[in-house]
Amino acid sequence: MPPRVRLVALVLALATAACAPVPRDPVPRPSAPQPQPPAVSAPTANQRNAACQGTTASLRPDGTELVRLPRGGVIDAIRQRGLRVGVSQTAAKLSSRNLRTGVVEGLEADLALEIARAIFPDRDPAEVPKLIEYVAMPTRDRFLALETDQNGRFPPATNVAKVHLIIADASVTCERVDTFGVRFSVPYLETKQALLTYRGTDGVWDPRTGVQGRTVCSGAGTVNLARITERGGIAVPVVDTTDCLVQLQRHQVDAVSTDDVILEGFHDQDPNTEIHPFPPDTTDFAAVAVSHRDDDLVRLVNAVLERMRGERMRALYAKWFGDRPMVMPPADYEGG
Repeated sequence: MPPRVRLVALVLALATAACAPVPRDPVPRPSAPQPQPPAVSAPTANQRNAACQGTTASLRPDGTELVRLPRGGVIDAIRQRGLRVGVSQTAAKLSSRNLRTGVVEGLEADLALEIARAIFPDRDPAEVPKLIEYVAMPTRDRFLALETDQNGRFPPATNVAKVHLIIADASVTCERVDTFGVRFSVPYLETKQALLTYRGTDGVWDPRTGVQGRTVCSGAGTVNLARITERGGIAVPVVDTTDCLVQLQRHQVDAVSTDDVILEGFHDQDPNTEIHPFPPDTTDFAAVAVSHRDDDLVRLVNAVLERMRGERMRALYAKWFGDRPMVMPPADYEGG
């Protein structure tokens, strides 16, 4: 081969080598997330089997709350400054912000609107939604957002934005009453703990047999998280329950466990998932959480919920959950 031809061939070979893709190591599977430290060092809730110091029973409305607003106190403060409601803002069907319109939508947003209408009966109904400020509440820190005696003795709670109501699929428990000074309304929603996995797990693991030895994500500070551990699962807590869907999509956990109504929203976002019952069968009641200092507000919320009991609540369930059979749980009032 003539020298000039050899030189051209060498140049072409070097150019080809330079353009060839460099071999890469295989992308490793993401590691399992580590438990996340709280934004504030939240107080430790009482053990789930401990007796209540307070009460999970609610306050019975006397029938006048919707025709004559209580004077003074928190109701007047709300009328002057607006109603601040703690919601998830990312829980589809319950409370999520519509990215197109910016409006918070869902069953819990509709409940907040009904309560606001009762507090502002003299305002133009079209203007009432503007009097509600929705505050995003991470699952873990939501109860610290209430102005209570217990939270007042816990200085880090000042780092959490304060609200008048929490309507964020908050299950009624003794621990929340005693630890955070919560006063619950009557329940508006019955839920069951469930599991969300990707389709096709049956060949490796049947979720119906339990969570023993499986990594399961749930929101920190929830009753769901405690049940995972009790059943032998490896609990992976996150700041907000909606973060669990991302963990599942990254294959960092085997499953997500929270209330079935939330998992339905996750499934709508990712149809490649499927929902399974959490063994054993568990039932919880979600209610509006209010400060123990605000009895008038608790009674007003209960008056609104009792007015909605029956056809109006069934219509609201159908609006957000379709044909799924749902019934408003019975009220549990002090004194029976």
